[in-house]
Amino acid sequence: MKDDLTIWHIHGLELPLDIEEADTVEKYEAALAQLEQDMPEDKSAGVAAYIRAYCKAFRTFYDTLFGEGTAEQIFSGIPDHARRYTAVYGEFLTFVAKQAAQSQAESMQLKKKYLPKGGRR
Repeated sequence: MKDDLTIWHIHGLELPLDIEEADTVEKYEAALAQLEQDMPEDKSAGVAAYIRAYCKAFRTFYDTLFGEGTAEQIFSGIPDHARRYTAVYGEFLTFVAKQAAQSQAESMQLKKKYLPKGGRR
């Protein structure tokens, strides 16, 4: 079951991401930092330019995390559309949250099984 939680299924793709693996977490943290840096801050250049920059930030995020060209596959046929890009990111965050919850549940099961009743941490 755990193996299924390390594959993000999106638009016909299967993208591996294991948040319990150190090298993967480093890439994830770097991608998140880049996303934060790339996010446009205001719409002074115009709303269309803001949407293009917003979508580009997400494309860079996925290419940084999963490899160059991944964003093109994820967003194939999808124009720069803020709501649709946000929805994909929401799906990604749900995937990561499920994986984290499973990891935490497994850890709690081990603690319950092996730690003395008074010594839980």
